Amino acid sequence: MDNRIRNNKLRAIFALALRTAALLACTGPIMQTFLASLGFSSRFIYINTTLVQAANILTSSLCAQWADRGSVIKRSAICEVPHALLYLCYIPLCLWKSPSFTSFALLTGICLLQAVCIALYTVCEYKLPYYIYGPKDYGTVLAVSGIVCALISLGAGVLISRLALVMDYSTLMMGACVVSFAMMGISALLHSLQKPLQSMRAPGETTDNRSAENRLAIFREPIFYRMAPANLFRGFSYGTTTVMAAVALDLGHSQSAATALVSVQSGAMLLGCGLFALSARIMSPRTVTLLGSLTFCLLPLMLIQNELLFLILFAIVYFGRTLVDYATPSLLRLAVPVEIAGPYNAWRMIIHFTGTILATTIAAMIPVWALLILTMVVQLLSGISYFTDRQMRNIH
Repeated sequence: MDNRIRNNKLRAIFALALRTAALLACTGPIMQTFLASLGFSSRFIYINTTLVQAANILTSSLCAQWADRGSVIKRSAICEVPHALLYLCYIPLCLWKSPSFTSFALLTGICLLQAVCIALYTVCEYKLPYYIYGPKDYGTVLAVSGIVCALISLGAGVLISRLALVMDYSTLMMGACVVSFAMMGISALLHSLQKPLQSMRAPGETTDNRSAENRLAIFREPIFYRMAPANLFRGFSYGTTTVMAAVALDLGHSQSAATALVSVQSGAMLLGCGLFALSARIMSPRTVTLLGSLTFCLLPLMLIQNELLFLILFAIVYFGRTLVDYATPSLLRLAVPVEIAGPYNAWRMIIHFTGTILATTIAAMIPVWALLILTMVVQLLSGISYFTDRQMRNIH
C-alpha cells in the first residue's frame, strides 16, 4: 500500500505540474499577448476570456456529476486527450496572422472547446485525491507539483521574453502550442496509470446520479451555501488576475511588459508554492488563505505609471493568489466528505467561474482603477469568510 501511495503521489505531482504548465499557452498572458500581437484590442481580449469562462460554467453545471460515474481516474485522463490535440489547431492561426473577425472566431472556438475539457477535468480533479493518497498528503502534492510547474514555467517565460525581442510572437506561440501538446499528453498518460487505493464508489453514493433529488441535495449542505459568497468573490479576484496583460496594456505599458508577466507569475508561483509546502504541516490552510488575500491590498498601487513597479506589485499579488489557490482546496479536502466531493466541487467551481466571468465582463465596462479597487475588496471579504467560518475553524 505504501509503495502504491508513493507512486500515485509522484505521478500526481508530475501530471499536475505538466498540465498546469501546458495551460499557460491557452490562458493568461501568453494567449492575451498573442491576441494583441494579431492586432486585436483589449476589448476583444476581455470578450475572449469572458466567453471561455462562460463555456466553463455551462459545462460544469451540465456535467456536475461527471466524476461520479465509472472510474474517476479514467475520466480524468480522457478529458486531457482532446485538450492536447486542440493545441495543434492553433498552429494554422499562428501562420495566418490575421486580425479579422473570422480569425478571432476560430481562435475563440478552439479556446471554448479547451474550456469544455478543462471543466470536465476540474469536476474530476477534486475527487481524484480521495482515492489515490491520504487527506494530509493533498496539500503537499499540490505544493510540490506547483514548484515543479513554476520552475518549468519560469524557464519558459524567460525564454519567451528573450525570444520575443528577436522573433515574431506568432512563431513563439506556435512553438508553445507544440510543447503544450506534448506536456498535456504526458499528463494524460500519468493520470491513466494511477492506481486506486479503495473502491471507486464512496459510501453513500447512489447509482442513479440523474435524479433531481440527488442533483439538488448539494444545495442543502451548510458548507456549500455558507461558503458560496466567498467562492464567488474569490472567483472575481481570480478573474482580474487572468487579464493582467490586458490591464497592463490599458495602463499604457509596453507589449514586452505584458509578456514579462509570464516570467513574473511563474516566479511568484514558485515562491508561493515553496512557502505553502513549508507551512502545510505547521499552519492551518485557512490562515494561509487569509494571508494570501491581504496581498490584494496592493492592487490600487498598480495605477502608478511605472512598469517596474507594476511588475513587482503583480508578483506580490500573484504570490498571494498562489497561496489562496493552494490553501483553499487543501482546506476543503479536509472539510468536505467524499460522498459529496464530486458535485460539491463542481458547483463550487461553477460559482468560482461565475465570479471570474463577472470580473472579465466588468473589466470591459469600467475604468481600470475601479476594477482594481473592487477586486481588492472582494478578495478581502473572501479571505475573511474562509478564516472565520465556524466549520473551517475546526480544521488544523
